Formats: sequence, C-alpha cells, structure tokens
Amino acid sequence: MNERESKGNRRGWQLWVLGAVVSTACAAVLVVRRHRAASRELLDPYEQWWRRRNAIRGNGEHNSHLFV
Repeated sequence: MNERESKGNRRGWQLWVLGAVVSTACAAVLVVRRHRAASRELLDPYEQWWRRRNAIRGNGEHNSHLFV
C-alpha cells in the first residue's frame, strides 16, 4: 500500500514539473515576441514617415495634387 501511494505522489510531482516547464517556455516565447515587436517599432524618423505615407495613400486619404 505504501508503494502505491509513493508512485502516485511521484506522478503528481512529475506533472507539476512538466506544467512548470511548459508555462516557463510559453512565458519565454511571449517575452521574445514582445521584444522583437518592440525592436521593429523603433524605426528611424524617415522609416516612420515612409510607412505613414504608404498607410495614408493606401487608405485613399491623400490629395492627388500633392506630390508627397
């Protein structure tokens, strides 16, 4: 009876460790993705202007007589 109890206890710890590893890995993936997204947002002013210009032109919010 004691042996059966210890196996169940061991399995509980194994599942707990597995859950901890999976959650830590997910947290690491989220941190890396946020870091990459933040680094993409840190663009130089010209790149920001260029992307804003393309977004405005794509939405049809530009005046055809302005050559910007």
